[in-house]
Amino acid sequence: MDKFYNEFMELFSLNRMDDCVVSAMEEVGSGMITIPVLYEEILVPALYSIDDCPENDPGCIWDEHVKTSIIRTIIEVLYPMVIDLGRKAEKTGDKIVLVCPEKEYHEVGLRMMSDFFQINGYQVIYIGSNTPRDQVWQAITTEKPNYVGISVTDYYLLFEAKKIVERIKTECVKDIKILLGGQAFRNNPHTIQEIGGDIYIQDYNDVLALREGENK
Repeated sequence: MDKFYNEFMELFSLNRMDDCVVSAMEEVGSGMITIPVLYEEILVPALYSIDDCPENDPGCIWDEHVKTSIIRTIIEVLYPMVIDLGRKAEKTGDKIVLVCPEKEYHEVGLRMMSDFFQINGYQVIYIGSNTPRDQVWQAITTEKPNYVGISVTDYYLLFEAKKIVERIKTECVKDIKILLGGQAFRNNPHTIQEIGGDIYIQDYNDVLALREGENK
C-alpha cells in the first residue's frame, strides 16, 4: 500500500491525469485494494493535499481544479465496478438522497460516499453540489427517501444545511433520518446536534455501521 500511495502521490503532484487514472484502475482491477480503501487511503489524502490555497500563489486555483478533476475522473471510471458491487449486495430496502446545499460546490467527498452507500445495497439518489433548498424539498417529496445526506465543506454554509433540516423535521410526515458529513461538521462537531442531524457519517465504517443498524 505504501509503495502504491507514494507512486500515486508523485504522479498526482505532477498533474499526470492519465497515469493516475490507469494506476488506480489497475490497482483495484487486480484486487490489490478495494474501492473503499482506494477512496479513503489514497484519494481522500490526495484531496486534502490541495485544500489550502496560499494567497501568494497565483497558479493555485487552476492547479486545484486540475487535481480535483483527476480525483473525480478516477471515481467516474470506477463506477461500473460500483454498479456491479451494488447489484451483488444484499439490498437494504432503504433509499437515500445525497445533496450539498446551495453555493456548496465541494462534492467529491459526497460522491465517494454515494458509492459507499451503493456498494452496501442502498438505493442512492445522488443530486450533488449547489442544490437550492426548494429543489432538495422537491426531491424529498418525489422520492420519499428513508435518509437525506447533507455534505458541507464551507463552514459559512452550515446555515443552509440547517434550513434544509428544519423543513424536513417540521413538514415531512415520514420519519426521515438526517445524515450529516463533510469538513464543516468534522471541524465543528458541536454543530451536528445544533443543526438537528441524526447521524454523522465520516467514513466507510460509518456506512457499514448504519447498514448493520449500529448507529440508527
